[in-house]
Amino acid sequence: MFRIATPAFLILCTLLSCGGEPQPQDDRRPVIFISIDSLRADHCTPYGYTPEFASNESTTPFMQRLANEGALFENCSAAAPWTLPSHVSMLSGMHPIEHGVRARRYRMSNDLELVSSRFQNAGYETGGFYSAPFLHGVWGFARGFDTYEPALDYLQGNDAAHAMVRRGSREIQKFHELADGDRETAPHVVEKAVSWLAEGDRYEDPFFLFLHFWDPHYDFHPPTEYAARFHPDYQGPIDGSGFNDAEATYSADDMAHYRALYDAEIRYTDDHLARLFAQLEKWGIGDDVIIAIVSDHGDEFGEHGQRGHHKTLYEEVMRVPMVIRAHGLIPAGTRVGQSVANYDLAPTLLDLAGLGEWPGRSGLSMAPVWADKDNPGHEVVMDLLHPGRRLDVRGYRLGMQKALWDTGARTFATYDLNLDPGELNPTWVQNPKESPTGAAAMSVFQKAHANPGQAAEMQESTEMTDILGELGYTDG
Repeated sequence: MFRIATPAFLILCTLLSCGGEPQPQDDRRPVIFISIDSLRADHCTPYGYTPEFASNESTTPFMQRLANEGALFENCSAAAPWTLPSHVSMLSGMHPIEHGVRARRYRMSNDLELVSSRFQNAGYETGGFYSAPFLHGVWGFARGFDTYEPALDYLQGNDAAHAMVRRGSREIQKFHELADGDRETAPHVVEKAVSWLAEGDRYEDPFFLFLHFWDPHYDFHPPTEYAARFHPDYQGPIDGSGFNDAEATYSADDMAHYRALYDAEIRYTDDHLARLFAQLEKWGIGDDVIIAIVSDHGDEFGEHGQRGHHKTLYEEVMRVPMVIRAHGLIPAGTRVGQSVANYDLAPTLLDLAGLGEWPGRSGLSMAPVWADKDNPGHEVVMDLLHPGRRLDVRGYRLGMQKALWDTGARTFATYDLNLDPGELNPTWVQNPKESPTGAAAMSVFQKAHANPGQAAEMQESTEMTDILGELGYTDG
């Protein structure tokens, strides 16, 4: 149905006599960008994970299939350890310092272009369906989408929209509590996506589809049959709630059961992704679609004395899965060991779709990285700003070298992840310039802060009222 367009890296290959005929530039392949919230890489099957109480089970067999048929990125870092800034990064191709949406008081500036707009301007039909408060359109995520809708009822309507924009209000907390307690979101996202694609046979035309899945986020409430598969015969008191309760204390057995429930949520989501892909194959477009899966961040299960996320920049939170399947464009079984960021995915999808480079972005196409094993990978910037906890931390990674700069505590640490994958033995650096990793990190941080992004204040205003009206939210 769709013919293969020619990405920039394939044009270069052709010019260098790499073989193959260049394809017509006006043929556009459909693209699906999938974000699974709170999914850490080391709990996914392609990364070698075996569930603790269910060695015969896999958490992500569908992701494994995509990895087998496309590319697996072994060292992908998230931009931030929580949903809002990391998703702005993923859809804008920018790290958080660059786009400026570092805390919930900010939304995207009006002139920030998202990848959805790039596809829309190229003639694609664009749709987005999400399942968490911090993906609501009021933050700016709706731009560039012909359709952008929540998959869940409580995120629709005026109450949810106005709760998001009111500075200093606790109303938004109600919606976060509803999200944390939501037991099943994946089927609603898939149903929305399939209905949108089926409407008017939209799947026959070039489309860009963004899907956000929430189930692996705490609280952990998988369907009963999934919970039983990943922790058979469990008789303890943990029901999946209260994981992020700062006042609660849990035993090693309690935490093990939380991990099992987390695994069950992951498998539940993966099964629904397989259902979505089965429908694409039924329509005959399975090999035409460029499909990518990534995450915004992971979760800690006590590794550094914390539970959940938005607290540290350690690997259990920041190392996320990423796979891309692009039949005919990426060789099956490609494994990419170099460092990349989740904000590199959008520029890569544009490249694979033949839409060229995305100028003015810190995120870059990853095609040169998987095409050249000598390529060192991308320098990655990570960011943690949490005013409530008085946290302001920067992270840097290139290859297996990592640096963490805590600006509040005035500490600077480097890690060699080959020797210390658990980040238990930092090398404390007094003067970053005296350390190769420290010098490189500070150079990148200084460059980023020389031109910080100008995010907009999240508040009720005439401008925000206009935005709410454009999104279909009014007070009548």
